[in-house]
Amino acid sequence: LMTLFFLAVGLEIGREVAEGSLRDRRNALLPVLAALGGMAGAALVYLAATAVLHPRIDTTKGWGIPMATDVAFTLGAIALLGRRVPRPLRVFVLALAVADDIGSVVVLAVVASTKIHLLWLVAAAASLGAVVIMRRHVRHRWWPYAIAALGAWYLFVRAGVEPTLAGAFVGILVPVANAARAGRSLEAPVHAVSSYVVLPLFVLANAGVVVTGAVWHSTGAVSVMSAVTSARILGKMLGITLMVVLLVRLGMCGLPERTTWRHIIGVSLLCGMGITVPLLFAHVVFGAAPHLYSGAQIGLLLGTLGAAALGGIVLLSSRPLPDPPAGAQVDDPARATVPSAPGVPPAPVATFDPKEGRAACEPD
Repeated sequence: LMTLFFLAVGLEIGREVAEGSLRDRRNALLPVLAALGGMAGAALVYLAATAVLHPRIDTTKGWGIPMATDVAFTLGAIALLGRRVPRPLRVFVLALAVADDIGSVVVLAVVASTKIHLLWLVAAAASLGAVVIMRRHVRHRWWPYAIAALGAWYLFVRAGVEPTLAGAFVGILVPVANAARAGRSLEAPVHAVSSYVVLPLFVLANAGVVVTGAVWHSTGAVSVMSAVTSARILGKMLGITLMVVLLVRLGMCGLPERTTWRHIIGVSLLCGMGITVPLLFAHVVFGAAPHLYSGAQIGLLLGTLGAAALGGIVLLSSRPLPDPPAGAQVDDPARATVPSAPGVPPAPVATFDPKEGRAACEPD
């Protein structure tokens, strides 16, 4: 059932790439690299914390648990904050959350796949190749892609690879651009089933958090709980913020429009919210150790609450920058946009062109 959730995520990415905020490859660079920074920051903080508290292999193998951001939780928190979060920043957070959800599942596929069956893996890759060919010819019917997702899921299961990846990959490949109706026809029912059936069932199946004396007296469980909590709050914030700072300082990207550095810190804290994919990861790596799994559950709960509270405080204390007057020159290189053709509005997230972008930002 979680494959349906990732099918919905893949459809959303495909739509953004085809006709949304990620249509310009330059705009996609900042959130994707920021997602990688957040994943790396969370994993490193988790490993550092377990090395100090309980340096044993049974706890360190959970380094992938705090990496993923929960798309629904993060966007829900941003919606509650209203105008405190400018719209270009919301698009940035959506792309970031989706990117590190998929990145985390890819990591899970590598870590959890103990025995890969090569022939089945080749068959799974061939099924995705067939979808690539099919999208050129089947542009308006949605049901062939539903069948393709089911077939790819079965092949991924037999190959020994995390099967939820099948949903994400097929979702991205469903055609949306140039008036294709397949993606739009499939997105509405898949989102409905994912939101009202799959996620509630997943939450109910994993809602029981065991808080017993055995958990609190287990050094391993306490270290996992502490490591997950600190990785969700501190690791995600540092990883995302430092990656954005690096990209802006190198002139590779600019901040989203009307966005300040306080906004970036606030949303990077909100990206520490996450239950769905992290619990999936925790179940795979700690399923045979109930006390460690309980420690991971408690850590995810505390980390999500802490990230939501701190991120909300930071964003409530910030205000979006006003829109620049029409025709006004942008002086701040961190928020500059690449000049475009006459009559074409600049992209909300900019990447500096070697000839145009740098020249446009040079002081008089």
